[in-house]
Amino acid sequence: MKNQWRVIIILILVLLVAAFAVVNVSEVPISLLFTTVHWPLVLVILVSLVAGALITFLVSMGTIMTQKREHCNEIDVATKEIDELREENAALKRRVNNVSSENGQQNQKIEEL
Repeated sequence: MKNQWRVIIILILVLLVAAFAVVNVSEVPISLLFTTVHWPLVLVILVSLVAGALITFLVSMGTIMTQKREHCNEIDVATKEIDELREENAALKRRVNNVSSENGQQNQKIEEL
């Protein structure tokens, strides 16, 4: 059902673009650096649209790559912190076990007296 709606929307957009192209067939002059060309208005608009979409895509990809790199750095920092906390936890457990065994030995000596 979801795909059917997508197909319908795409068909509607294609029909709108086709109607737009039929209506805007008149040629317009485009001044380039050293020459002037005459292109159909619809072609000028579509080329501008594609160029704008391409620029937007490239800029957004740059932003996405920057965010991905920052995310990887944050994961590395968090992983280091987790490793340090695990080491600290293990050291504290050893310390608690040592204190417990020392208390046990002291209690034994007290009982012997």
